[in-house]
Amino acid sequence: MENSKENKFERILNAAIKVIGNKGFHSAKVKDIAELADVADGTIYNYFQNKEDILVTIFKIKLEEYVLNAKREIINIKDPAEKLKVLIKYHIKIMTDNPDLAKVLQIELRQPHIELRSKIRKNLRSYFKVIEEVIEEGKEKGILSKNLNVYLAREMFFGTLDELVSTWVFTGMARDLNDYIDEIYDMLLKAFK
Repeated sequence: MENSKENKFERILNAAIKVIGNKGFHSAKVKDIAELADVADGTIYNYFQNKEDILVTIFKIKLEEYVLNAKREIINIKDPAEKLKVLIKYHIKIMTDNPDLAKVLQIELRQPHIELRSKIRKNLRSYFKVIEEVIEEGKEKGILSKNLNVYLAREMFFGTLDELVSTWVFTGMARDLNDYIDEIYDMLLKAFK
């Protein structure tokens, strides 16, 4: 029984990502999500309070998964510079392998409604922490400048990837972002030394 409930939740969440990714948050309807998830409209409300709750939950769950997997990607790497490169690759891989999720994350993160945007952004903090820890480690090991401002470096790192993926989403996803990994890495590393 528990497995069936979990499966239904996953179906609803995945359907919501697809519907919101393709229609946008404001145009997406709970009815569309329910139809794609193959559940009754009312079933959605067994798991979520409203459409806003669905969006916040997407960010919460997907960013938790992202952070957990990003940490796994770098756990056995000793060189902080290599960790930065792996984080760049991982960020791009997740976005390009999941275009609907990329649309949701890139577009809906910029919600004009301040309270909703605040709820969504708080889930980014754990990702920021991973980046900051790698930068701190790089400073401690003398690979990155001892005077490097960790906050600004993190903003630069995340901002570069965020803007690259946003442009990719807004221009129809035609480019292969993997082509830019080495160049991004080289540019950021030079800036951080």
